[in-house]
Amino acid sequence: MIHDLVHLSIDTTRFIGLDFFHAEDFWQLLIRFCYNLIWVSIPSYFLYFRKGGDKEYFFTFMIASIIVFQICMLLGTVSLRIGFALGLFAIFGILRYRTNPIPPREMTYLFLVIGMSVKNSLANENISMSELILTDALTVTVAFIIERYLGGIKLQRKTIIYDRTDLIKPEQYNELLKDLSERFGVNVEKADIGPVDLIRDKVQLIIYFQKVDGIKFFDSSQRF
Repeated sequence: MIHDLVHLSIDTTRFIGLDFFHAEDFWQLLIRFCYNLIWVSIPSYFLYFRKGGDKEYFFTFMIASIIVFQICMLLGTVSLRIGFALGLFAIFGILRYRTNPIPPREMTYLFLVIGMSVKNSLANENISMSELILTDALTVTVAFIIERYLGGIKLQRKTIIYDRTDLIKPEQYNELLKDLSERFGVNVEKADIGPVDLIRDKVQLIIYFQKVDGIKFFDSSQRF
């Protein structure tokens, strides 16, 4: 009788084949989750989104980092840790949306938050808390410095298809810049000439112009 009661008590601590509660692991998961969420929020929100980033990519950064952290933290046993990390990097390294390819800046931030999430979830007893904080702080600091440097560069780049091949001659270069500036409403300072289609009278140009607050141009592959 006593044996049956003890067996019943043990069974009630399990649910769908899992132990119902591990106090130490529960608090470790919660603390690590909050720690990682704080660090990935800094580059995602303050360095990317507040600097004119797209809210859809910000959403992607946050959710992707949370999911990656959970997978590595809950399923990353000692024998599978390296495999999980490499597999996740491989998956997101070839990630493409069904509409447009991810721009380099957004892809870099996605790689950054995934890397931080993997590191923060798989850090074991061989890594001290001070080392974990230092690496996260250095990563965010370097990203901040680069963003500040790039923010000081006033020229923006855009690939376009131009319909006046008569202006791509060297002697017509100043007139070409003037025409581009009038059409776009921005100060085009430089134009690089790409492939020319003389049959359809079109040319591919890479133009460089002064950044305009509130306007963001998304570059994409152009083909004749």
